[in-house]
Amino acid sequence: MAAQTPQRTPRRRWTIGEKRRIVELTLRKGASVRAIAREQGVNRNSLYQWQALYRAGKFRAPSAPRVGTTPGATFLPVTITAERSSRSSSACPANARSVNVVQLLLPSGAALRIATDALDVRLICALISELRQ
Repeated sequence: MAAQTPQRTPRRRWTIGEKRRIVELTLRKGASVRAIAREQGVNRNSLYQWQALYRAGKFRAPSAPRVGTTPGATFLPVTITAERSSRSSSACPANARSVNVVQLLLPSGAALRIATDALDVRLICALISELRQ
């Protein structure tokens, strides 16, 4: 009598979006790669490889359309805070122009600060759009 070989389940194919979603679960504070791999049905070694690809930018979403070109615009979280100044208000001359500061905090931890006297919404939208690509 010949021994029967166990039947293998077909290999699962993950889309880029699924891989990105699962890797992003591991980026949460206190997340366990082992637990997430088990919950999602992914081999832990595969998940480590996906993390490396994610960090290399291989799991980017398709280019998002420019803001204002489609009705389904995507919004990013924004926090507006008052800039603290070490100078007193009496030290500023009456004819001084106000300066607006835009600070973008990147996922890498780097910050991009832009100081301008005229805040241009189109510039901010273009910056965000480029950073998302």
